Amino acid sequence: MNGSEVRRTERATHVLILTVVLGLLLPLLLWPGIASLVWFLRSETELDVVVYDQTVPDASYLEHASLGLVFEYEKVPFETEDSFIGVAPGGAPRGAWPVTAPDLAMLVDAYGVYVDDAGKVSDQGANRITDAFGEDDADTVMKWVASGTVVYGEFNVLGEPTASPASQRLEYLFGVERTGWAGRPFVDLAIVPDSLIALAGGTWNYSGRGIVLLKPGPDGASVVVLTSDEMTDPLPVVEGVLPGSGRSTAARIDGWFEIISTSPGAEVDMRISLPVNDSGRILLDQYGIPAEWPFLVRTEQSLYLAADASENSVEFPLRKMAGSPVFLRLLPQSPETEFFYRVYLPVMQWLIDMTESADR
Repeated sequence: MNGSEVRRTERATHVLILTVVLGLLLPLLLWPGIASLVWFLRSETELDVVVYDQTVPDASYLEHASLGLVFEYEKVPFETEDSFIGVAPGGAPRGAWPVTAPDLAMLVDAYGVYVDDAGKVSDQGANRITDAFGEDDADTVMKWVASGTVVYGEFNVLGEPTASPASQRLEYLFGVERTGWAGRPFVDLAIVPDSLIALAGGTWNYSGRGIVLLKPGPDGASVVVLTSDEMTDPLPVVEGVLPGSGRSTAARIDGWFEIISTSPGAEVDMRISLPVNDSGRILLDQYGIPAEWPFLVRTEQSLYLAADASENSVEFPLRKMAGSPVFLRLLPQSPETEFFYRVYLPVMQWLIDMTESADR
């Protein structure tokens, strides 16, 4: 091979390498701009939504912050600070149920805002300063359902302080039955809230990662603690099939959850499980607590998630870029972002699409 042939071969190789590099890099360089443009040009989602949140102790709006991020990405008319009813930061009443039935009613949190003996807002306070979800509220929601409204609910809606008759009507609507048990993982059991220690009888000798399960009762609360000795992993896992897509997913969850069962006719798409070993399973059996139970429950006009799902401090920085969730859920995740991108966001997207389609 002479010199000119060698140079031609080298040039061809260089052109091939450049073509491959540009073919790989160019889409990556252009994608942010194209994705942002597609999101900007997408029309607003025509959906009439009511969001109910009684737990707003401060201006972070944490209990429905994740929902606000989803609505922004989906272009649903909603402002995290203004477009909800319940209480304003600090517990002052705000808003009222609309007269006209909405397309979608989101019952996010009914727990309320509490103050201590000095009147200061505190998660350790014992005095609730907000109204409870009562029978009149349940009447309103059920009338909406009769008009075609789809209703979403999650943890802190069915239990205290929601009035028992109202809770029973919501259970019927959602196709779920409460067991009374709720739980939460802790990074260090040595620093759990004082109120939880008081429920356990005032004696607390635990430390390290663990999960606390509790069930309030008229004669006090039952408290079960799962430590690393009883678990194979420190966090519960949510897994199953995302509604509408048939795609399987799984994610860890590190917030409050509740243990429920379902009524006949309800559809269970996802389940939650406690990662217990043999010792942990024996401990659960002593209290009649299942190691696995329904998480996402659907009926014809409702969707229920058995966790404090909308409370999440994730930021979703690419929410104004079309298609970004597909990319983000493939990245390494913390438990909070993992649950948001792999479970909460796609479930909320399906709920919005389903409700919008039914309204057409």
